[in-house]
Amino acid sequence: MAQHEAEARAYTVTGNPNQAASSLDERAANDAPVHQQGSSYVEISGDISIDKNTVKVTGHSNLPSGARIKGNLAVKNSLLTGYTDEATIQKDGSFVLQVHRPGIQGSMDLTVLFRPDDQDKEIRNLYGSGGNKLEGPYVYQYEENEQLLQEIRIGAEFDPEQDRHVPLIKPVWNKPKDYGSPQVWIKPDVKQKGNYYHVYARSNLLEGSDVKLTIDFPGRWQFGYDDQTKVMPDGSFSMRVKKPSLANRYTLVISFEPNEDMWTNAKQAYGTNGERLAGSLVKSADDKEGSNRIEARVQIQPKS
Repeated sequence: MAQHEAEARAYTVTGNPNQAASSLDERAANDAPVHQQGSSYVEISGDISIDKNTVKVTGHSNLPSGARIKGNLAVKNSLLTGYTDEATIQKDGSFVLQVHRPGIQGSMDLTVLFRPDDQDKEIRNLYGSGGNKLEGPYVYQYEENEQLLQEIRIGAEFDPEQDRHVPLIKPVWNKPKDYGSPQVWIKPDVKQKGNYYHVYARSNLLEGSDVKLTIDFPGRWQFGYDDQTKVMPDGSFSMRVKKPSLANRYTLVISFEPNEDMWTNAKQAYGTNGERLAGSLVKSADDKEGSNRIEARVQIQPKS
């Protein structure tokens, strides 16, 4: 078995408050830009301030004056929409975004987004067709009309009931040598924080792949314990799920199931039905004959 391939393992989850919130390598994006304004190597930083009614981002970047950026606020495990704002980069690279705070509880994600394809021609030309000249740690892919394009994205997660000031986070990617291989591996790390299990994982899955987190309870069905996300540029991803209050033993299940809605490069790598997947994590899909999925299982022994 390849050393990276995850097996079912028993974890005693400590929930140590001295441990970092994430095992992924990331830090506050608070450095002043060193590349000139309009450079293809994009730098961006900022701070989020939260009050009773508003979530405000005050930031700085080396994006050109006049570039348009968007802010989007999402609540974890919610279909909430419409909490957005737009701003224009000022001559000194500064920007301010202000979003109305939703009147519901729950962990929130604030994302700042810049897409070259949404800009005027002069700015589009700086970053190439589909943003293909973009460089730096804030570059992400997205797909439109079966074409992979690039955008700039930065954000942070916060609890509005507890946090008042949060920095935007600068990711530090660590792409594995076998990134995109159909022989998929997943290395999960589980931490308990309060009433939630947080799963931070490294993998060689392609960026944009949809992964899900569920809980398998022995001998019974249980709903409401799930999360999903997209894989990051280096194959890493993070999710969380509420800790069950009654069950004494259960298993966290991380899954990736190929389908027709995947990005084009993922279909080529894994097959539309997962027929090209390989390795010890491959399982037959329950609802489609000849289809495969990836499944990594983490057995949980709740702390006393």
